[in-house]
Amino acid sequence: MVRVTGNFQSETALNSLAAQAFLAALDSGWADPKKIGQSPSRAANLRANALESLATNLGIKADQIEITGEVGLGYLLSLGGFLEPKRKLYYGAGDRSGVIATARSHQGDSEIIPLSPNGTLNFSEIELLPNSALSFQLANGETGAINKVPEQLPKDILIAIDATASGNREPLPEKWSSAVFDSRAWEGPAGLAVVAIADAANWKNPLPHISAVRRTYGTFSLPLLIASAVALENFKPDDKNIKKMSAKIRAEISRSIPGLIIAGDLDNSMAHLTSLVIPGCNGEEILRGLSARGLSVDSGSACTAMNLQPSHVLAAMGLPTDGNIRITLHAETTAEEVELLINALVDEVRSQQQR
Repeated sequence: MVRVTGNFQSETALNSLAAQAFLAALDSGWADPKKIGQSPSRAANLRANALESLATNLGIKADQIEITGEVGLGYLLSLGGFLEPKRKLYYGAGDRSGVIATARSHQGDSEIIPLSPNGTLNFSEIELLPNSALSFQLANGETGAINKVPEQLPKDILIAIDATASGNREPLPEKWSSAVFDSRAWEGPAGLAVVAIADAANWKNPLPHISAVRRTYGTFSLPLLIASAVALENFKPDDKNIKKMSAKIRAEISRSIPGLIIAGDLDNSMAHLTSLVIPGCNGEEILRGLSARGLSVDSGSACTAMNLQPSHVLAAMGLPTDGNIRITLHAETTAEEVELLINALVDEVRSQQQR
């Protein structure tokens, strides 16, 4: 097996301190925090501390947080809790598949917000009406494009924020009604989503339920919660250095590969994401060629990469969807790895074009 010399995929290893906290929590956080006894009390304290830590580092309140073990369920809770037949829904053309699935289940009117050529939501093409709900992607997980909430909004509009790609890199807007975060955005463990509900008066549990007291089922792994909190506490993305490396990748590859298209503008995007389109090339073949050299990148849509489906985000931006490569830089990515990637990618593309 070829040794991995550079990881440029979206996934990364669990933060080492978070991994240690996870193992320790398996011993001390196994009990049910809702029960009476020494072990449950200890688990309850661990849970409370983890929630306070997450809240502090995400800029929300601990009592606004609900935890679920599946990000897809987080979308349903965050957005679906505001959907009523009489309430119009607006959602983005570049939203995650889980958000789109929730939006399509809406029994009332809905409207898709188109994307601008730079990948941001184009609010100039729509009119946001009163008594409506807005699914708002804080940053796109494929292009990194960062969205801004319009200044002029109906006072009663409900805004469900998708912060799964941005994590704590981008603060929540001043006006928000709910938000969902993915622990993996800050090198935390998979299998844990943070849902924040600010506008509880207008939120209704979209799942079948009996008790009105419990907002969600609340079943999740306490060790994963603790690991996620520790990972967030210690997450230092070093975006200034990452931006320099991203600029180098964009400049050198653009110079070496004629016809290359870069989706999104670096100055208005999260620095660690670069989405490239190389017309006339097969993205999966490039991916396999780089993998043979020990370099791991992503290809295809960010939310359907398992099937390597064409990117609906690029299509919404009016860009080709063939030859799509997505590069993710991490805090531990080195300049040497970036140089290896640039040379290998250019070599693979030229090799494929000459066939």
